[in-house]
Amino acid sequence: MSQQRTLWECVQEGEGKEEHIAQADRRQSRRQAIKKLRAGGHWLDLLRVARTIPQPFTLNDVSVAVWKAHPDFFGMKGYPYPDNHKMHYILYGSRGLIAKGIVQRVREGLFRVPEGIDPERLMRGEGEAAP
Repeated sequence: MSQQRTLWECVQEGEGKEEHIAQADRRQSRRQAIKKLRAGGHWLDLLRVARTIPQPFTLNDVSVAVWKAHPDFFGMKGYPYPDNHKMHYILYGSRGLIAKGIVQRVREGLFRVPEGIDPERLMRGEGEAAP
């Protein structure tokens, strides 16, 4: 991750104080959204649903399936459609399900839940750690 610039550096580069504060607010909001997604236990909902769909699956397959199971959380605000961004936050990144080996990438755009992954056991803290 890149190092954050100071207000003074932004002013020297011609960026105003208001723009610097607005960017900092957007970064903070994004970090809070990611933290909320990871802490909410929705990764378990995604994993439970992913185990029920044909393996291997695409991001769109799991997005639609988990949205049908939990439309309030996995839907786009104000629209009756799934939100793929929430899938990305849960699957990817250093703390995502792929990095933890809970979901395997078969090839680009294609995933599967390995045999032996039990969401209930993971929830109790046995086996791999939660994202």
